[in-house]
Amino acid sequence: MGGYFWRIWAVLLVLSIFWLGACIKTSPSAEAQNGVADVIKAKTFCLVDDQGEIRAMLGVSADGSPNLSLADAQGEIRAVLVVLADGSPVLRLSDALGNTRAMLGVFDDGTPNLGLFDAQDKPRARLAVLADGSPRLVLADVEGRSLFSAP
Repeated sequence: MGGYFWRIWAVLLVLSIFWLGACIKTSPSAEAQNGVADVIKAKTFCLVDDQGEIRAMLGVSADGSPNLSLADAQGEIRAVLVVLADGSPVLRLSDALGNTRAMLGVFDDGTPNLGLFDAQDKPRARLAVLADGSPRLVLADVEGRSLFSAP
């Protein structure tokens, strides 16, 4: 289960960097039109604050995974919601330094998982409901060794 969280973290990091780059290199080129469009199509949408800083990005990656990233006032991505290519939804929450602190996801087999990370991005607690419906809790030390698990 731990390797899966790291793969998700790596995918989310790459997607976040990709969308940030796409938003920075593309500037609004369409002039405002009168009225409101029923449908707007694009590969990436960037929302900016009053200072022009990117605060939210919505896009689709090359593998077809939709992604929503939300940044704080300093431009640090603090929340990412993505549906991976296998259909697994994942929510990653980060601290002000960009370290993953919590990750919530549903694996492709339908099992929900919550991971909590320390300030060094190391997984310290995992809570899951397994495919058979039984709960699973694992607490780890800084080296990733299990301190407690139930059942």
